[in-house]
Amino acid sequence: MKANSNIFFVICFCFLQFIGICFCDVEQLESTEFNSFVTSNALVLVLFKASGECPSCNKALEYLGRLPQPDLVQTEILKRYVIDDRLADKLGALDYPSLVYYRNGYPALYNGKLSSSDDLPELVEWLSQASDVATKDLYDDSFEHLTQASTGATTGDWFVLFYKPGCEDCMKILSSVECAAISVKYRMSFAKIDVDQNPKLTKRFNITTCPYGILFKKGKMYPYEPRKFDTNSLIAFTETWYKNVKSSPVPREPTSFDILTESIAMYIKQQVEDPNKNWLLILGVPSVCLLVVVLLIFVFRKPQDTRRKHD
Repeated sequence: MKANSNIFFVICFCFLQFIGICFCDVEQLESTEFNSFVTSNALVLVLFKASGECPSCNKALEYLGRLPQPDLVQTEILKRYVIDDRLADKLGALDYPSLVYYRNGYPALYNGKLSSSDDLPELVEWLSQASDVATKDLYDDSFEHLTQASTGATTGDWFVLFYKPGCEDCMKILSSVECAAISVKYRMSFAKIDVDQNPKLTKRFNITTCPYGILFKKGKMYPYEPRKFDTNSLIAFTETWYKNVKSSPVPREPTSFDILTESIAMYIKQQVEDPNKNWLLILGVPSVCLLVVVLLIFVFRKPQDTRRKHD
């Protein structure tokens, strides 16, 4: 009788595993709690499961439960799974099952498999490498200093993503871009620029659409022409595919004189297009500005000329 009950238990267990019920420690994370959970915890590994039948999702959940804590990661990695197709699509988890690693809320999409115990060592190693965010943030006042894009590129190659926080297409690809950044972080740098917060860089590189990528390499820039921002396409472009697109010199950082002359040109254009234009103002104000510039150049160069004569 006892043997029969044991056999019955084994059959029931196998049946439950088959239909997708997994006996593991991974808890389900509700969609309503998702944002607060991944932002309030330092490290969270989320498995996105399909809402319909998905045997590979059940396998991934089973092995996620067996995943050990990486030795090199001191902070505990919390493991959760989510079943919400709309949320997965919004966050760029387009295939099932998808693993996304959140570091203080910033996502990295795992580009490997989780279908057997043989996949666990590779995932553990990736989690160790990915514990810190690899995609840097660049700003108007830090871009040239960090990248040296137009002055020699001594800091190496950079792939830069121009994006808008309110753009759904932009937010979808951040996790894939971060995965690419992790994969190549010892060979080059990945960064992103918020076009709304950095108007000088947006204007300098003539960014008119988002998301938009540029590879900066040895004083030249290569526009990212593939429209797919998946991890494999990004890595392939930075390694070899960039040779298939037309490059152009990196425009130098505008000087104060460049900004002044551009402002004067813009002022003249606005005044000329004004139906109530005042020709005295149109010609007078720019002339005064140019005269001031010439005087400043003369004043600052005069001491140098004087020193040369004494020498």
